[in-house]
Amino acid sequence: MSKKLRAFTLLLCLFLGTTSSRSQELVSAELVFEYSTFVIGFFGSPAPNDYPVNFYKITYTTTDTDGQPTVASGAVTIPITEECNTFPMTAYCHGTVLRRLDVPSERNLESTIITGLSSAGYIGLAPDYLGLGEDEGVHPYVHAESQATATLDMISATREFLETTDVQDNGQVFITGYSQGGHAAMAALKYAQDNNLVDEMGIAGGAPLSGPYDMSGSQANLILSDEPYSTPGYVIYLLVSYQSVYGNLYNELSDVIIEPYATEVAPYFDGVQNEFSMSVVNDILPDNIDEFMRDSVLTNFENNPNHPLRVALADNDLFDWAPNFPLRMYYCDADEQVAFTNSTTTEQIMITNGATDVGSSNVLPGANHGGCVLPAIEATYNFFETIALECTNILTTNEESSNNLNVWPNPANTIIQMEFSEEIELVSLFDLNGRLVKQEIVNAQRHVLNTTDLAIGNYILVINQKDQPYRKLISIQR
Repeated sequence: MSKKLRAFTLLLCLFLGTTSSRSQELVSAELVFEYSTFVIGFFGSPAPNDYPVNFYKITYTTTDTDGQPTVASGAVTIPITEECNTFPMTAYCHGTVLRRLDVPSERNLESTIITGLSSAGYIGLAPDYLGLGEDEGVHPYVHAESQATATLDMISATREFLETTDVQDNGQVFITGYSQGGHAAMAALKYAQDNNLVDEMGIAGGAPLSGPYDMSGSQANLILSDEPYSTPGYVIYLLVSYQSVYGNLYNELSDVIIEPYATEVAPYFDGVQNEFSMSVVNDILPDNIDEFMRDSVLTNFENNPNHPLRVALADNDLFDWAPNFPLRMYYCDADEQVAFTNSTTTEQIMITNGATDVGSSNVLPGANHGGCVLPAIEATYNFFETIALECTNILTTNEESSNNLNVWPNPANTIIQMEFSEEIELVSLFDLNGRLVKQEIVNAQRHVLNTTDLAIGNYILVINQKDQPYRKLISIQR
């Protein structure tokens, strides 16, 4: 049996979508565009161009940097085909943008990546992040936790949206992203593992690309070196972002940036403007950080291990952990914007920490940051294909059948309760590999399934009713 058919032909293909224990909800979904394979063929995608794609904009609830509810937006792409209606899912986290609406939900250039992946047989999604798209305020640039929650909440929102369509995800989630998106992807993966969400969300693998995972080390050293830095505007973005999150870096931007630069660049980071890109800010600033950042700030940063900026950078480091799922980091060794040692150092530390399936690869030696994008995406697609299960065509749950029974609670802890309006003979519970883990005969209109002997994670409950199987994804938590 091929890798694409292992066990999945039984029940994993019958997923109706996963709901996370996070308090996320879908707010709206809108079909924005229908891409033909002819148009997608011009994207230069490294993945096969097999299907046309429906492109949606969704909004969903998430939390801001203070943990308060807010509404964010993002793009969802779905393959159009009668061959399959169940696909793996890939979340793509976008790179640095300054214009408020230069985001995936508005069909920006990077949105073509998830469109191309969808044409190759994946449900794609791309969060806009906080402070961009529909969310108001300053974008918390390279802030790990908010990038993570915006991404994971959008995965749950996408699954909620899929319940209204004829297409479902198969329970496998892959997370990737480039540049800032590499940092965001790594943040989402680490957050999921730290908060016991990997099994619940079905994370099957990750591929952060050319991201600054070692913010306080490799990335800080690149920016603070004596060599010119080609994108000095990133430094301003970082300062404005961390001031908005932590509130202790400065009172006025001119406290850390010398004039006239502080006054000149401030309007571009007001959280509102949608006219000017990062290239405008880069052109205003000198290429050497010591020519626009105050000497006293640089001296304090270098000599004080408790400097607020150093503490903030360390708070957003993402290298010191051990993924319990396959993870690859792809980079190019001539990257002038993100030091490639972010990837190599992270790999070494993860292996030291006990990770058994991580790696980093120089996908195009000699390529710079821009030249590394397509080779990194191609390597990511090839990596995901070694794990992803083939799309399948399955029947979804009969709506009439689902209305005749009730299943609760979900997530479950020690029991799953079921109430039937029609005669039921058997209930079965399968794990995500299609293995039967529990089966009981039903002889009443109400039944209780004990789950105390089952491990935390996701299961598929199957109830046969009028020859129409009712299937529900059940999450068991403690």
